[in-house]
Amino acid sequence: MRVFGRQNGAVLLLLFFGLIMMATTIFLAALDRRSPEMRERVIKQKEMQNIKEELLSYAMLNPAYNNAPNGPGRLPCSDTNNNGTMNCNTSAVGLGRLPEQVIPPTGGPVFLNNTYAGLGQQYWYAVAPAFRQNSTSLNSNSPANLTLDGVGGVAAVIVAPGPALEWQVRGPSSINTADRYLEDSNATGPGFLNNHPTDPSLLNDMVVSITAAEVMTYASLRVAQEIRRVLEIYYSANGNTYPADGTAFATTMSANGAAWVAANGWISSSLAAYTRPAVSTATVQFNNCAVVYTFIQAQTGFTRSSRTC
Repeated sequence: MRVFGRQNGAVLLLLFFGLIMMATTIFLAALDRRSPEMRERVIKQKEMQNIKEELLSYAMLNPAYNNAPNGPGRLPCSDTNNNGTMNCNTSAVGLGRLPEQVIPPTGGPVFLNNTYAGLGQQYWYAVAPAFRQNSTSLNSNSPANLTLDGVGGVAAVIVAPGPALEWQVRGPSSINTADRYLEDSNATGPGFLNNHPTDPSLLNDMVVSITAAEVMTYASLRVAQEIRRVLEIYYSANGNTYPADGTAFATTMSANGAAWVAANGWISSSLAAYTRPAVSTATVQFNNCAVVYTFIQAQTGFTRSSRTC
């Protein structure tokens, strides 16, 4: 009886391991079938993060692109006719393709990602009106009217379309038709989605957002660089002291600051606070940004209370 019991237990154990092996084989086969799509999503996610960094760098460098009202924080408009360059319009959403290149008023072109352009699958892209290249005024008060999964404060989105779903017929005649590539409100905005609210099978887009706070982290840093330059002019011309109060600070910024600072209302509209704790120390903070910039005359550059708005 004992021998039979041991043999019966061994058989059950073998059956158990056999079931595990079968289940593992089925799981790996399913995973292998999905792995090309999964790899593609990983690649696209990485590319979209790179595009995001390129766009934020562009937003910070905009002051170098000639005269006011150009200034930091502006993002390229979308490409609405799929010709590879941006087309600024008055649409509340500004949905189109990601431009393959952006040609600023001065300097050479800025190249963005065009991996999927030849396949008709170029990334889609939308920008809130206040943050577009043709915006007449942009500062930390500017509204960001896009949302992602119900969360507001989004200045722009990059959208990667997934494989065509059964109702999406794609071809040369529909290459600029958003709902042939994007699902649900992603095809119209201003509310974008990474997840369908009721049925995940109805949406396979991938969306990466650029928030207003992220843009202002870069833009306010560029403004602080200009403030530093103007404060040093004032310090040397006024007995080795920084402006005593906000009024004196605004006056010197108006007189000596770059034209784009005044044109975009960074001091007149967006300044939250200017203080002078000591004759050679000043602090500046902007609305809707938690960063406090501190300028100390004896030090090179300036410090930030935090790295992000």
